Amino acid sequence: MSGPKIISVTAEPFDTPLHSPFVTSQGAATAAKAVLVHIGLDDGSEATGESVPVQYVTGETIESVLATVATVAPLIIGTPVSSYRAAARGIQLGAPNSPSARCGLEMAVLDAFCANAGISLHTLLGAAVPSIETDVTIPIVPNSGELAAAAWEIGIRIFKIKVGDANRAADWKRIDDIRAAVPNARFRIDANQAYSPEEAIEFIHQLVATGAEVELLEQPVAKEDFAGLGRVAEASPVPVFADESCRTRKDALTLVTTTAVHGLNLKINKNGLFGVLDIIAIATAAGRKLMLGCMLETRRSIAVSAAIACGTGAFQHIDLDSHLLLNEALTEGEKGFVQQGPVITPAETGL
Repeated sequence: MSGPKIISVTAEPFDTPLHSPFVTSQGAATAAKAVLVHIGLDDGSEATGESVPVQYVTGETIESVLATVATVAPLIIGTPVSSYRAAARGIQLGAPNSPSARCGLEMAVLDAFCANAGISLHTLLGAAVPSIETDVTIPIVPNSGELAAAAWEIGIRIFKIKVGDANRAADWKRIDDIRAAVPNARFRIDANQAYSPEEAIEFIHQLVATGAEVELLEQPVAKEDFAGLGRVAEASPVPVFADESCRTRKDALTLVTTTAVHGLNLKINKNGLFGVLDIIAIATAAGRKLMLGCMLETRRSIAVSAAIACGTGAFQHIDLDSHLLLNEALTEGEKGFVQQGPVITPAETGL
C-alpha cells in the first residue's frame, strides 16, 4: 500500500528573533532567517520542513531557497510518501547545488513519511543511542565569561568558542574570561575560516600550551584551501575538523582521501539530510571522526538533527544548541525533543 501522495509543495519565509546578537568572524545576526516548506497530501494532511540558508557557507539566500522549492515542486508532486527515496532523488535532481533548500524539502518528505508510518525518525534510522550530549557555543561578544558561567549552571560542560576576531588580542582576552568562568570545562575552537594555515598552527599550539583542555579545532582556514587545512591538521596538537570545506559528498571524499583532516562537521542545512547520511558512510569508511552541528536553526531542525545523531549513533561530537539562542514561541507539537542540561532526547513520534 503506497499511502498518501504529495499534491502540493509551497514555501514561506519567516524570522525568529535571537535573545542577543550572535557574532562570529563572518558577521553578526540578530534574528534567524529561514524558510518553512509545506507539503500537502491527498489525504488532507500536511507535513513541514525548514531551510536555514547561510550564504557564505552554501551560496544560498532566502530568495534562492524559495525559487528552488518552486523548481523542485513539479518533480515530487504525485510521489507517494512511502517512496521517500524516490522523492529525495527528485529533490537532488532539481536542487543539486542547493543543500539548504534540499534540507527543507527532504525534512518535509520525511515528516510526511514518519507521520503516515507512525514511526519516529530516530527509530527509522536505527535508534542506535537514546540521547546525545551537546556543547554550547560562545560567540564573539564582550560578556562571554558570563554566558559560559550561566551555561555551566544548567549542566553544560563542553563549550565551543568562536575565534577569529580582527583584534587577535581580543580573542585571547575572551578565551581567558571563559576559562576563568568555567575552569574545568572542555573546549572546542571554531575559527570560521579566519586564519591562514600558519596563524592557525601558531594559535592552537599557544592555546594548548596554556593547559586548556581543547578537544578540537574547527575550520581554521578558508573553505577552498584544502591543502592549508591539511597542513594545519598535520601540525596541530589537537584534531582538526572541516566544516565549511565539507559541503558536498565530493568534498567529503576529497578531504578524507587527500588531506590529514581528522574529522568532518556535518549540518543538515549545509549538506542536506540525505547528504549527511551519505557522508557518514564516507567518513566512517575512511576512519575519520564526525561532528553534527547546526546553523541558526529552530527546534524543528534541531529535532531532526538529534534524530539523525541518535538514529545512526555515528557522531563523536554534538553541537546542537542554536535553539537556545532563539526566542521561539512553541506549540506542544513543535517541541520535538526533551533537553535536560546538555542531554537531548528525541521525541517518540514524528521527526
